[in-house]
Amino acid sequence: MGNFAFLCSAPPCGGSHHPAAREITLGGPGRPTPSTGTTERCDLKTFYTAAVDVEGGRGGQATGIGGVSCLTLADPRELGGSGTGTNPEQLLAVALGASFGSALDLEARQIGCVIEPLRVTASVSLGHGDSDYHAISVELRCHLPSLPRGIAERLLRAARDACPYCRMIRGDVEITVLLASVDEV
Repeated sequence: MGNFAFLCSAPPCGGSHHPAAREITLGGPGRPTPSTGTTERCDLKTFYTAAVDVEGGRGGQATGIGGVSCLTLADPRELGGSGTGTNPEQLLAVALGASFGSALDLEARQIGCVIEPLRVTASVSLGHGDSDYHAISVELRCHLPSLPRGIAERLLRAARDACPYCRMIRGDVEITVLLASVDEV
């Protein structure tokens, strides 16, 4: 599993949130630090951070920090929910499709190709995986009808390696990248 960290702040006995948060790093592959045995973090040179508050889990509300946007979250009907809101799998599909599409466009421009129109159909499936835990799988179906098959396949491999979301979930999530047939709508 990949490394990830989150900030944890607990409200003090009075009920209001304490201004100081402590960081908890959850392990994964990496180099353990000699003193603590925890995993070191990479030196990410951040140029953008998105943050949201989610209240109520899968059936709640997601609001951008500063109140920028709001999404109503709801389980799909297939999971016993109302299906009237956005669910985490849809949000992940949007993120993966957009990120992979951008990586695909970048790789194409680097070799002098133009992809018109650029379209990726991203599907995220939720089910039971190893040890009966919930797991997801991802399919990215790329529509590149204007490119010869050999160039399209080369670009798909390069985009899979360049896409930060694909790299993030690689090894933990089954990712299938497909070249859509020319007659697929």
